[in-house]
Amino acid sequence: MTLIEVLIALIILSVGVSSMMMAMSRCLAVVRTARNLDVARSLLRQVDVENPIDRKTIEEASESGDFEDAEAYTWYRETIMVDEEDRPGLFLVTTRIQWSERGKDAFEEIIAYKYAPDADSVTREF
Repeated sequence: MTLIEVLIALIILSVGVSSMMMAMSRCLAVVRTARNLDVARSLLRQVDVENPIDRKTIEEASESGDFEDAEAYTWYRETIMVDEEDRPGLFLVTTRIQWSERGKDAFEEIIAYKYAPDADSVTREF
């Protein structure tokens, strides 16, 4: 009888330990994802500081690059004019930070509108 009680106790203990290991693994994955998102958000600010958009010279363009201090991350920015006829000077700016996380591509993106009615690309006559 004692042998059966010990076997049942071992089974209960092994189920409990395996559940704890799975929960800890999931917690570590969530922490890793949160850290990557935090790094991406700080890199979004860095892109805006190092490559500012000047309201006087804004135009439709796309640019990209990488970071010296964060080699696994790359950035991409696209600027397009939203409605050239009704709202000249309204630009849609999409800035994206990309990285690879556990073999899958991940990204953080900011989409913003910039209004620059006096920009050279708006006031220039064709």
